[in-house]
Amino acid sequence: MEKSTKANIVEKLWELTNPVTSEFGLDIVDIEYLQDGGYWYVRIYIEKPDAEITLVDCANVSNRIEEKVDALIDRKFFLEVSSPGIERPLKSEKDFIRFAGEKARLILKHKLEDSRNWTGEISSYENGIIYLDVEGKKLEIPFNEVKKANLVFEFGDF
Repeated sequence: MEKSTKANIVEKLWELTNPVTSEFGLDIVDIEYLQDGGYWYVRIYIEKPDAEITLVDCANVSNRIEEKVDALIDRKFFLEVSSPGIERPLKSEKDFIRFAGEKARLILKHKLEDSRNWTGEISSYENGIIYLDVEGKKLEIPFNEVKKANLVFEFGDF
């Protein structure tokens, strides 16, 4: 399947899932449509702004969208609705604002100071720039340079 077709399916998945998650007071973190080990998956990651996701939340969303997703995709697949986990991806600019003060791992599209991989505390986010504190060094990383980012969980944090 072509990348553009997968991208179109993901876009349609957002359109049909967003009203359902909004109705339940949930936000979509990410949606993936991919092949893994010979099987196709639709993975929808949801969260509550100020509470933990429960199995009931995941089941409610899954039950409400299952038929529509089946109608959208013409191959066999597994539908998974879950929490993004403690090392959740950071996908949007609002994620970097929300998680200021948290430790994050960023993989960049291009090298910055001889590295594409950076881990540090998100100091702030302003005007398209992520301010990352890496062991006392202040980095300014343009949001559009981020290829992948996620929170980093450290066992000493609980």
